[in-house]
Amino acid sequence: MKTDTPLVCNMTVFTPVERESHMQTMAGLFQSVQDIQEAENGFEFIFPNRSEIITGLGGFIANERLCCPFLDFTLKVAQQDEPISLSLTGPEGTQDFLRAEFSEAFE
Repeated sequence: MKTDTPLVCNMTVFTPVERESHMQTMAGLFQSVQDIQEAENGFEFIFPNRSEIITGLGGFIANERLCCPFLDFTLKVAQQDEPISLSLTGPEGTQDFLRAEFSEAFE
């Protein structure tokens, strides 16, 4: 895990249209979270195993890594009857950041 990358987001990597699209994708995905498990310095988010979720998560990861370079992503897609998991981890303070950033998933 990178310890020298600060826990800071840079939303200026997006144009206003790109940022709005990313925020809408993120909101839609995290509303479909079925469960959340704590992970070391982060969380594992459990999603239904559907093709549109896989596609959405791919786009989310591609964009989120640009604005939040401190995050590490682990995506696990198993057989069709198994849920999808996305682990987001990072330096100390990442759990608090994720709770605030993806608050709709924690409700």
